[in-house]
Amino acid sequence: MKNSSSASPCLIYLEKIQPKHEKEYLRSINASLKALTPWLEVVSTRKAFAQLIKDISGPQDKAYLVRRFKDDALIGAIEIRDIFMGHFKCGYLIYYAFDGFRGEGYMKEALSIIIEKAFKKFKLHRLEANIQPSNKSSIQLAKSVGLMYEGYSPKFLKINGDWRDHERWALINDKV
Repeated sequence: MKNSSSASPCLIYLEKIQPKHEKEYLRSINASLKALTPWLEVVSTRKAFAQLIKDISGPQDKAYLVRRFKDDALIGAIEIRDIFMGHFKCGYLIYYAFDGFRGEGYMKEALSIIIEKAFKKFKLHRLEANIQPSNKSSIQLAKSVGLMYEGYSPKFLKINGDWRDHERWALINDKV
């Protein structure tokens, strides 16, 4: 699914993660393990990838690859997880870039596109990103697309066997 952002020239597009992406995705993940594992539980095996595909097959979870237009390079991934509708209309953002693509502006564009999709297509009222306080680049990225700091949650998520503190960052869509 190629998409564009009106804020800047479109450098990337989002593609729904599918079983056919297994080898490419796992290759990119495994090449980036050192950079990713402090921040998230990575999907680094065929079994874990199969579980990811199963998890995102329902309406409450969406996951996309971030690709560069000029050469279809796999830059990273972005997800909206645990989408709750009804009176809540909220989802949680997960995003990460692979080695060689951080700091290039690609993930900012990807987040802008996914925020627009979440609010316009999925009709969400709220998006949250829960970020470890020492992950300064992720916090800066969240700020750059308009997420606002809402608070601190001690031992909020268990990542790689340890309960980790997180900051809550969110964006509200008042048009829903």
